[in-house]
Amino acid sequence: MGAYLGQRIIYGAFTYEYVIERRPDLKNSIDVYLIEKERQDLMTA
Repeated sequence: MGAYLGQRIIYGAFTYEYVIERRPDLKNSIDVYLIEKERQDLMTA
């Protein structure tokens, strides 16, 4: 689920803040996915 939401953040469907606010339990897996895809610039919370 973290990878799916990370991909949706990359595509611009959701913002990082929006997802983390609603699913704080997935923050670590989303962070790992964004770092693997070299999109740390989207991690703005």
